[in-house]
Amino acid sequence: MADIPRRILIINGKGGCGKTTVATNLAATYARTLNPDSPPQANGKPSSCYSVALIDHDPQASSSHWASLRDGAQPEVHLQAAHQRAGMYQTQAFAYRIPQQTNRIIIDGHSNARDRDLEMLLKQTDVVLVPILASPIDIHAGGRFLSELLTHRLFRASPKPVGVIANRVHQNTATHDKLMHFLDCLDVPNVATFRDTPAYHDAMASGLGIVDMPECRAARKENVAWRKLVAWIESQPHSDRASVQALRSRPLSAGRIDTRREADSAQA
Repeated sequence: MADIPRRILIINGKGGCGKTTVATNLAATYARTLNPDSPPQANGKPSSCYSVALIDHDPQASSSHWASLRDGAQPEVHLQAAHQRAGMYQTQAFAYRIPQQTNRIIIDGHSNARDRDLEMLLKQTDVVLVPILASPIDIHAGGRFLSELLTHRLFRASPKPVGVIANRVHQNTATHDKLMHFLDCLDVPNVATFRDTPAYHDAMASGLGIVDMPECRAARKENVAWRKLVAWIESQPHSDRASVQALRSRPLSAGRIDTRREADSAQA
């Protein structure tokens, strides 16, 4: 499976949950992560990092703006502005093409993805990440979206690994505790927790990822969590027939989500 790109979708049905922050930072992290499938050096270590593409499906084009600010001195992240219509003399497939050597594709999904749009995104995805903020409204909306996702007919026919990201968290606060309680009630793993720090705003304003800011103490602390997220993604099965059958053997996760109960708990 080394020659097949792994496709990671960042999505939530509610806007403002930090999808673009997750997508851009994940792309930047992969671009600085050694690809174990690359030819080994004399010391036995991989010779190159992942080749990364970032596909922007959000009409707000925030990922596209981030990419336009990215300095050429940073590792390349190839952008595809999928929110734009193809030109008059271009097919959609031609307009959205990615470099042949790409082996990791990060998809910044839009919050209004429903029905056919959601189906299209799921068809081109190997792993799904759902960022959720620590507020009663976001917890309720995130729970509903997860329920819709996990019971979607296409997802049930071809399951994907799904992970929840606790985003913009103030640790050791009541809202953080309520979010953690909510995530514990899901049959979906909490695969990463990212703090609410100005370092993310600084990174977005400069076309950088947290991983590109070693001089920033807050960024260095956050970088540990991003490396762990990449490790979790890489541990998931690829979308071949065997891995799909393994995921199908799991109990249906959505059946354990009671969004009303959890929302009431979050508001308590």
